Amino acid sequence: MTAFLLVSAPKIYRGATTYSFQPGKPLHSSDSFLRFGAGATNASGQLLATFDSLPASKSVVIFTRKGDMRASLLGMTVAYLAWPHPVQLTEINANPGVELRAFDPASAAALVFCCVNRPESIQPGIVLGRALEVVAISRDER
Repeated sequence: MTAFLLVSAPKIYRGATTYSFQPGKPLHSSDSFLRFGAGATNASGQLLATFDSLPASKSVVIFTRKGDMRASLLGMTVAYLAWPHPVQLTEINANPGVELRAFDPASAAALVFCCVNRPESIQPGIVLGRALEVVAISRDER
């Protein structure tokens, strides 16, 4: 017991005073997921601002790469931030050209590509990190 008090107690005290707990900031969890999945820092606020500028009646279509867990995490995080928009999650191949030809972009407010390359036929959007791109389709007034 004496050895513990003389050796360990000072180390515990130094650790407790050096590394204090910090209160979480708003959007801390979603920012952490987006940083892990796409390498994007403070992206939650940018996504919220983008989705807030779009009509809430139109859906957000999120494309994720088939079989990619990181893409699924990104897609679900973006779906959470897209609320109150209806969300459609779609798994596609890494090069979605063929699978997107049947899709009508006019029915959506935004297209989100998670770990999937945006087809050249769709205009560039907001790139967040290395694996996430958001293309706003409609900016109509609400």
